[in-house]
Amino acid sequence: MNYEEKSKIYYSNIRHDLIAFFDERKYSKVLEIGAAYGETLYYLKEKSLADEVIGIDLFEDQENKNNYKKIDKFIFGNINEIDLSAYNNYFNFILLPDVLEHIYDPKKTLSIVLDLLKEDGEICVSMPNIRHYSAFVNIFLKGDFKYDEIGIFDYTHVRFYCKKNIQQLLESSNFQVIKSEGSIRNFKGKSFAKTINKLTFGLFEEFLSTQYFFMIKKR
Repeated sequence: MNYEEKSKIYYSNIRHDLIAFFDERKYSKVLEIGAAYGETLYYLKEKSLADEVIGIDLFEDQENKNNYKKIDKFIFGNINEIDLSAYNNYFNFILLPDVLEHIYDPKKTLSIVLDLLKEDGEICVSMPNIRHYSAFVNIFLKGDFKYDEIGIFDYTHVRFYCKKNIQQLLESSNFQVIKSEGSIRNFKGKSFAKTINKLTFGLFEEFLSTQYFFMIKKR
């Protein structure tokens, strides 16, 4: 499986976990980086949560063009290489769902995104958390650093982050963190891990969350 095929599988769904994290209020212009077929953007527009939605993705799936949702515009190419200057100070909400860990120069990406964002705009970022207990079990107990098709050890990840490192990356890129949350809090239903997290008042959240969500704005 090559990177293009991987992208189609990994992103072909509505990101309800992201939607649950940010405030469901009306955004006039929304950009998603890593939009794939545009399911999340299409959902936002259908629910009247956005007026204009634009998606950027690395590849265009030429063989399955019918899978693309009818959004306002798709842009295909490497976010760090394509010219987006026409959209400077344009978007009041930007989605970065599990994207930065796939990029060799995430600070350049964040610099571009900073230019695209309106002064009062917000960005929702999600990234895998290498501090999850499963990473400890695999590496330190099993002695096995094995890449997988999906998840924390996705073989297309070029960088790994803990919550602290994600926050450092964002703040060093001229953003201010509004709020952050581990994925364990978003989990719907009952689980042993969620019970432990509640009983310990979130003390073990970083060990129980497979990813982190951040809401940020310009500093």
